[in-house]
Amino acid sequence: MFSISEFKGRYAPVRPNQFFAEITLPQTIQNLINGRSKTSGGATLYGSARDGDGVADWFRSNNFANGNLNDTFKFRCEAAELPGKTIATTDDTSYGATVKYAYDTTYTDINLTIMASEDMRERAYFEIWMDNIVFTPHKNRNINDITGGLIRYYDEYATGGKLNIYQVNDRGVQLVKYTCENVFPLALSPMTASWEENDTYQRFTVTMSYRYHTVDFLKKMLLPLPAPGDPNFVGPVFPIDRGPSVGPIPITFI
Repeated sequence: MFSISEFKGRYAPVRPNQFFAEITLPQTIQNLINGRSKTSGGATLYGSARDGDGVADWFRSNNFANGNLNDTFKFRCEAAELPGKTIATTDDTSYGATVKYAYDTTYTDINLTIMASEDMRERAYFEIWMDNIVFTPHKNRNINDITGGLIRYYDEYATGGKLNIYQVNDRGVQLVKYTCENVFPLALSPMTASWEENDTYQRFTVTMSYRYHTVDFLKKMLLPLPAPGDPNFVGPVFPIDRGPSVGPIPITFI
């Protein structure tokens, strides 16, 4: 006989709001944020990041320790996408029915919707990153400065950049983890400023490109106390690894 409880226990769907994201800068961009002030030597920050006081000092004064955004990013990224991919094929019509032969894999760009913190650190993070991909023209005391429009090497603005997106279930168990490699921002959306919008908050969208992604279907417990089973547990999900994996999903890859 049909049982609602059995159906819920065996066929419960995954909720799209049970996710979180983490992001890691390419090392070159990370070093610029960590160690560069306006007057120090070494690598140079360009665009809006270069004006005013030292950028590294600004981040430190706003508790942006070591340029690591992930302490707050998992709470600020309110929408993301689990990445997809497409097998590119070519048609063989030499005789008989058409045969498709694979020759490449293409990966779709990912859109992230981010809540802006009171100090706008998330916006600054991506502004600086993009300013140091294609150098933005900026006000500078050196009238011979012609860096505006120059482009960094791919190894500087993308290599080492990572975006991790975790999908979990209602018990806080990781169901899948996508890791996008060599990620970098393609587009930063405008932010609406309006006197009419009082009971909301600023948000913006970032479109991220990446070279490829990997998928981890290993189940892991990713929740803080209270643990699953505790009647006080209501979430949210935190990326805290509570130990070794609790077993793989029963899928066999051949």
